Amino acid sequence: MTMRAKLASLPSASNSRKSALKIALMTGALAALALMDHQSAHADAALCGKGSACAPDLSSPAENQHFFRFSMAHDQGAQHDSLRRSEVTSKDFASFSGVGVISCMVDGKQRTSTAFLVGAFDIGVTVAHTFQKSATGAEPSDCTYNSIDSLGQVRERIPVSYVKSQWDEAGAAGQISKDFAVVRLSQPSRYAQRTMPLGRFSGAAASVVMVGYKSDIDADSVKRKARGTVYERRANGIVNSSAGGFTHDLDSRDIAPGAPLMDESTGVIIGMHAQSARNTMITMNDWLETTIKGEMQQQQQREARAAN
Repeated sequence: MTMRAKLASLPSASNSRKSALKIALMTGALAALALMDHQSAHADAALCGKGSACAPDLSSPAENQHFFRFSMAHDQGAQHDSLRRSEVTSKDFASFSGVGVISCMVDGKQRTSTAFLVGAFDIGVTVAHTFQKSATGAEPSDCTYNSIDSLGQVRERIPVSYVKSQWDEAGAAGQISKDFAVVRLSQPSRYAQRTMPLGRFSGAAASVVMVGYKSDIDADSVKRKARGTVYERRANGIVNSSAGGFTHDLDSRDIAPGAPLMDESTGVIIGMHAQSARNTMITMNDWLETTIKGEMQQQQQREARAAN
């Protein structure tokens, strides 16, 4: 930027103070611009960790440009802790429209979990413990998948047709690493603009974004996002694993389990927030992959029969 100075006569004392103030303000503005450029450069370096070119991974099925802009904005504000958790804006909303809320009634009380649509607009993934009996033996009932807009308003409530829970498998009940459930909705979501890409986690430390809802959606139904790191199980001789999953440092206070954690560099879901007590992320296993593929095949078979 070139700045042109104008020659002038010697100012009065009052004008000198004004001039000094202007110079101070301009100096501060230039310093701020320099800091933003420096932080942006660090963001570029983080996003370029997988290769020489600083660009989103075009092999990802995600809408990469959304995730690229999102991660850049958060890297620039990483110094400020309040930016580690915030509401999802309308600008980000399309990317996360496939994230909703499962709500069931148990013993007259609402039980919720975050859920995300995978593979089809009527297939969702969430935590298995949402569908467990209560201490009194009461079964969850009236379970629905809820799509909520950027203002926190419920736009659709879709009844859950059935649930396949890994905790129903022999010897799996209660295991955090197997706290998965796949739900089939009674009809496809018409509000979601996309399903969420889900992949296998490599096990290496990664910068991630989590999107979810508070457990009490009656009090606060705004979709929220948080940024942080998922750690390797063991690094420098220190074990970082957490109850059968991976430890993360995201602000998960009051976030309903089931929230997806997405790799910032690709936008692909690499795990699911399972519990807040120990900030645990669990990752896709063979059961979850097989179950989702089975549900997708059933959908394809139904569509083929309808076409004939």
